Amino acid sequence: MSLSSNSVIHFTNNEDSLKNILKENFKIFYCNEKISLSDSVIEMQVPMVSFCDIPLSKIKEHIDKYGNYGIGLTKEWAIKKGLNPVLYLENTSFLSKSLKDNILYTLNTTDKSIQYSQRPGIDILRYSKNYQNDLERKGNITKDYRFSDEREWRYVPHIMENCFSMLLGNKDEIEKEELEEANSSIKSLRLEFEPNDIKYIIINNEDEITNFVQFLRNVKSKYSYEDVERLTTRFITVEQIKTDF
Repeated sequence: MSLSSNSVIHFTNNEDSLKNILKENFKIFYCNEKISLSDSVIEMQVPMVSFCDIPLSKIKEHIDKYGNYGIGLTKEWAIKKGLNPVLYLENTSFLSKSLKDNILYTLNTTDKSIQYSQRPGIDILRYSKNYQNDLERKGNITKDYRFSDEREWRYVPHIMENCFSMLLGNKDEIEKEELEEANSSIKSLRLEFEPNDIKYIIINNEDEITNFVQFLRNVKSKYSYEDVERLTTRFITVEQIKTDF
């Protein structure tokens, strides 16, 4: 059995968030990322939408961590939209040290007129994650979590988009005005998809199907009658995934 799938899946915690995606496409948010490179730790806010490339037969643990609702889109869509697999780095590797040296040199440049978007290595950093490190989520820490098992694909707005390519530090360290300006710069950005790009709509249980079908019918600007009929067959429940796969 293949270790990857023919789709990428984005998970969310509740049905309202999934409905918002189905209606308005993916909104871009700044996500906190922390990466260890050699003997340095870099924390940053990166604008992105994350997906996983995991077959349904192996996705149960991912659901437990990221939510019971999701949408799966074709791999062709992901490639067309410029998504890329995350670069997983072992923090003591030669590559990690090289990237660290490049990034620290870039960030410490005395020429403040050079924007992050013009600095070498910044875009690579936005797509990088540790192969294994501590996972901090909702106040809990999982030691030596293997991030590479998530097989993450990431959409990050092109570095020449009219938005902040990244912000250094955690949200508590970033000045309020800078964070507000950054959020404003991505407010109108969307990662769009068409009904034919959808392979799965993952919901919690069968009792929710009727409600979701009616919701799709009401979003007439995006889904035709034929689209809704086809998507009715694309629903899959967490119950099914956990018992049938």
